[in-house]
Amino acid sequence: MTVRNIEGVAPVAAPLREPMREKLARWVFALPLAFMLLFFALPMALTFVFSVFERTMFWMEPGFTLFSYENFFFSARLENFLSSMYYSGIAVIVCFVLGFPIAVFLRKSVPQVAQHRVVLLFILPFMVSEIIRVFALRPVLQRNGLVNTTLQNLGLIDEPITALLYTHTGVIIGEVMSFLPFIIFSGFLAMEAVPKYIFEVCDDLGAGPVRRFLDVILPLAAPGIFAGCTFIFVNGLGVALLPNILGGAGAVNAGLIATQAIAALDFPLAMAVSAIMMTTLMALLYIGHRLFDLTKILSPIN
Repeated sequence: MTVRNIEGVAPVAAPLREPMREKLARWVFALPLAFMLLFFALPMALTFVFSVFERTMFWMEPGFTLFSYENFFFSARLENFLSSMYYSGIAVIVCFVLGFPIAVFLRKSVPQVAQHRVVLLFILPFMVSEIIRVFALRPVLQRNGLVNTTLQNLGLIDEPITALLYTHTGVIIGEVMSFLPFIIFSGFLAMEAVPKYIFEVCDDLGAGPVRRFLDVILPLAAPGIFAGCTFIFVNGLGVALLPNILGGAGAVNAGLIATQAIAALDFPLAMAVSAIMMTTLMALLYIGHRLFDLTKILSPIN
């Protein structure tokens, strides 16, 4: 049926455009969804499937065996994995202590028109390759590096500090320097949902900095803090560059275990390590969502 205008000459196109817009909107949503299912969800699911396959000389073949998991849980790999969890936990605490106060300061004290620009400054380092950022720490932390030279010139130490590099401490420093912007960004997102007048109300009621932080800011920003801490924790477990470049002989994380398994052509073991890491991540996200409702990160707080 043709719809004509008042003069009865030209057809009106508006009624015909609406179905096209709806179809286009569906495609715009469907294409990213299909991409995520094909290139993210499916490979993640196949990781669990491949982890129970049987190892061959150069690949693996279909079957069902838990040998890869036994090889992980009943060997020194489990101890290394738990050790890397411990040091990643330390890195999370350090990132929170250093990064979250910055997020609060940005939200409270920086003019709103400049807040996103300042946050962008903390994100800019991630435009540089990870290997370049990590390797650049070596001349800073090494025995004759910038840190030791500066401390010696100031007379604060007599001998270089050797624990800064090729140790677990070096790995922790690398994790903090690599992932600190994530806690700033996620903390700022959580604080952005908090109206600014809440700070003024706390000041009017005479709440001190400690009580204001523990009773007001921390509960309101808990979803963002947990999301940022989870991201740092999981990446600390999985980035093999950190123990390779900054750690010593005993610095091993899950990513390095998987990398070593691939180098040894033990692909089911590498898949099992990846599956364990994904299970850890999903468990953390489930706990966080149950405790804090992570969907509130971007929701305004009334």
